[in-house]
Amino acid sequence: MIPGQVRSGTPVEQDAVRRLTTGVTVLTVADGQSVHGATVSAVSLVARDPLIVCAGLRTGSVLSGLALDSGRFAVNVLSERQALVADWFANPARPGGREQFALVGWRQHPETGIPLLDNTLAVLLCRVHRHVPAGDHELLLGEVDEATVGVGSPLVSFDGALYGAEFRDVARHRGWRNVTTVATTTLD
Repeated sequence: MIPGQVRSGTPVEQDAVRRLTTGVTVLTVADGQSVHGATVSAVSLVARDPLIVCAGLRTGSVLSGLALDSGRFAVNVLSERQALVADWFANPARPGGREQFALVGWRQHPETGIPLLDNTLAVLLCRVHRHVPAGDHELLLGEVDEATVGVGSPLVSFDGALYGAEFRDVARHRGWRNVTTVATTTLD
């Protein structure tokens, strides 16, 4: 590969990456009178002590800029009943500012002014911990300093589409961390 050239992956590699199943969130931010929301399906827990989450955002995104300026953002974890909310905040043609929140239920965080969406599975209020460039995206790491929990089933992204998740128990062996020898049978 030529130095400075970006490798985007083969079609098979790109197809394989689309198989990563992720929860769907809307990140929200406020900086003074400016507010913004964006659908993000690349959010994950990266540390438990302190509690840190990571969101992958398009380089130069409005949300990233406002979060870096304000030092805060919220992760709104969507339920399976909120696919239209995910579509709305992914639509580049939606209005900007407070108008983009006119079609959804939300409340303003009393201290930060960050919009917090109603009827979510969870809301994580985060303080920006670090910002890291990563290819054509940037990683926004946030330390969770406040959270609320709702009820329902998650909205998930898989293979380029949104789905409601239905959970059922699966076969597994509890306590594997304490096992020192393994039987010769296969695990699948």
